[in-house]
Amino acid sequence: MSGQIVPNENVTNQTYSVIQVENPSTNITLVLFNGSNSDEWSHSFLLAILAKGKDGYIDGSVPKPAETAATFKQWRSTNALVTAWIFNSIEPTLRNQITSRPEAKLLWQDIKNRFCQGNDPQIYQLQADLVACRQGPSESLLSYYGRVVKLWDDIMTLDPLP
Repeated sequence: MSGQIVPNENVTNQTYSVIQVENPSTNITLVLFNGSNSDEWSHSFLLAILAKGKDGYIDGSVPKPAETAATFKQWRSTNALVTAWIFNSIEPTLRNQITSRPEAKLLWQDIKNRFCQGNDPQIYQLQADLVACRQGPSESLLSYYGRVVKLWDDIMTLDPLP
């Protein structure tokens, strides 16, 4: 039946669902958070979790239901899975500095608050890098162009045009 609106219960059940290959020990991103690569890490992690349909657990759009709700156990299980994915995407030497949080959303916010403060120094450094960017004597034009585009992309991510 094309054009039929799916009831919210189906979306909720899909949000709580976990397929067999999703488990807490899975590394869902190759970028490990090391304390100084928060932009690269969070972008990579968000893409991976978005692909799995679990982004609502870190952005708050899948709120914690009451413990008496029928969906609480499913929510708790999926929340624990997302929390484990966050921990698994952090370098082991930094993990012991991250305070455990009962909800993936709270853990995500804590990491962002502690490690992703101001962007101004980072924007300044990227702009300085862009101004100083020169093609090396043995560097291909394609490689040089890639470096310039990456710097521009990083600047636009941190300081988008109005």
